[in-house]
Amino acid sequence: MKIIISEKFNPLIIISLLMFFPSLGFSVNEYWVPKYPPKAHYEIRAKIDTLNNMINGNEIITVINNSVKDISVLTFNWSISSESEISISLNGEILSLLNMDKNETESFPLIYALNTPIKPGENVQLNIDFSSTYQTRDTKEIKLIGWYPRLFWDGIYTFDSYKIKLEIPDDFAVAISGRFNKKTGYYENNGVRTCGIYLCKDLLTEQKEVGDVVITSLYTNDGSECAKLCLNTAVDVVKYYKDWLGFYPFKFLYIIPGADKPMGGYPFASGIVVIHGQQKFQEKPLLHWQWITAHEIGHQYWGEYVFDEDDSWLWIGLGVYADREYSLYRNLGTEKHTNMMMRYINGIENNYNTTADLTASEIRKIDFDYNNVIKHGKGVSIISALECVLGKDIFVRIYKRCLDEYAGKYLDYHSFWRICEEESGEDLTWFFDQWVRSNKYLSYSIVDQKCEQEKDRFVSHIKVKCHGTLKMPIPVKALFEDGSSQTQFTNRLLETNHLQFESKSKLKEAVIDPNNRLAMIKDTLFASHGEILENISVMSWTNAQEKAIQFFSQATEIKLRDYNSWFKLGMVLVDSRNYVKALQCFQKTLEIEPKDFISFVWLGHLNDLKGEREEALKYYQKALENDDGGTYQHSQFGLFVNRKWVEERLLAPFIFE
Repeated sequence: MKIIISEKFNPLIIISLLMFFPSLGFSVNEYWVPKYPPKAHYEIRAKIDTLNNMINGNEIITVINNSVKDISVLTFNWSISSESEISISLNGEILSLLNMDKNETESFPLIYALNTPIKPGENVQLNIDFSSTYQTRDTKEIKLIGWYPRLFWDGIYTFDSYKIKLEIPDDFAVAISGRFNKKTGYYENNGVRTCGIYLCKDLLTEQKEVGDVVITSLYTNDGSECAKLCLNTAVDVVKYYKDWLGFYPFKFLYIIPGADKPMGGYPFASGIVVIHGQQKFQEKPLLHWQWITAHEIGHQYWGEYVFDEDDSWLWIGLGVYADREYSLYRNLGTEKHTNMMMRYINGIENNYNTTADLTASEIRKIDFDYNNVIKHGKGVSIISALECVLGKDIFVRIYKRCLDEYAGKYLDYHSFWRICEEESGEDLTWFFDQWVRSNKYLSYSIVDQKCEQEKDRFVSHIKVKCHGTLKMPIPVKALFEDGSSQTQFTNRLLETNHLQFESKSKLKEAVIDPNNRLAMIKDTLFASHGEILENISVMSWTNAQEKAIQFFSQATEIKLRDYNSWFKLGMVLVDSRNYVKALQCFQKTLEIEPKDFISFVWLGHLNDLKGEREEALKYYQKALENDDGGTYQHSQFGLFVNRKWVEERLLAPFIFE
């Protein structure tokens, strides 16, 4: 079986499963993974035989045990088969392979016992000879990830440094995760997440420098016009990112061609980005090529410099924030970013579950385009909304701190959340619970506005209403006839906000979310069964007439069968004196619980309040026939309802005092 070296190395085996295989002949306790696996230095000499699809090489891995206890077992992201080989030695002694016997044809990952454990703080050098075949769709183009044996820490990437000397045919252009050192003949880097190699025939190359960063474009003759634009844009983007963030992660950047359709791009490896469809330059506007260049370079910070899980929305959202800032800087507009948020909005409107905090198994069960709807669409929407809430100055401080503290490390959204709270001084549970941990959606609108003159000033009143299930401060901008403007934020706790502006001239118009930063639904959407149950459960028992009427309609629409929800709706509608709908709610509770004492009582109460005394008496009698012996307290009305209470209602009708 061949080793398939694909564009994305995605190990599936977890070393901890070894405990189920005692025949391996070693103690499970001998293998463990440090909390922060040690970074390593790889010095590799490799020959790539493009005629036979073979790689032969030698590497020296220098690693320091940065933990507090001995390391006696190492694993490698490699396999042994009829077409791949490896030999590892330490201090001149060949290491013993633990997980492959004579009867096995292959095994992955490879597990080796060390003759002498690596002590804490000790520096060792592993000498490895290796060879393997690779597969490629096109003999003229070769993309290699995972092409060399690498220390494997349960699939956790480490920020390793490399020196690589390649022997390749002269007619191939090369892009590699390193910068060529003319003195040594090696491609070198100071640390990367993924070390990739791209080889291709019949390509032209052009280089430009931005300070200490060398940018190289590899392109076809047909794609030369586009490639030159992307190269010039990359120079401008890297300069902007360096000025804004204070650094660029690598001393090199390669732009390589991709598919023949202009459909975007992706980060192939550290320091290497793909831009699709360059040979069809005219099919897309200049904005597309400028934006996609900035976008993919942004992911060299988020994804290749600061790590995150492959299916996480966070690194996408933070990466897109970078290219949005560049777009604003160059007055390119935010059309691309608005379109990206529309993917999420369309998902909401299609009633998809857009909860962002999902496990890998939950993601695998999704039957819609998770990458576009959640990772990109909602990821961008979450980050944009967070910047709106915290303000740009605080958010950029958070952004830079994450780059500084998590360089070469994994950043999950819980750590990001913690930093956001530390920098802002706010408890942001309300934000992350709604945006990340739920399927709630944002919908606000201006429902009324008026302007009145008071002596030498104008007073404008703007009424903003929340129609959605997600609550957050929303910016509202008032523009006046003299060209001036003012912005206020709504209170997230209020369903309806009344904003007041004072000005020297008359109100011209009021605009909600003036900078188009928020992914907002225009209309109230149909709620799912789970959302209706949750909305009713958190609804206040008093002064919630509008919500109760809205949820009553939604519950009726889906034919909700939940006793507690209908009973609470009934009580809230009684509080708001909507006796007709309240009566319908208690009729629903009786459909679910036909002998429910308290539902009969309230049907009696409501008929009394409507002046239907004979009907009320029938329900009171039914309540007595189904008396459960309990006493029910209704604090909002100061009532204690039991058998004695009902017997009194047979003599005197119920009234609100």
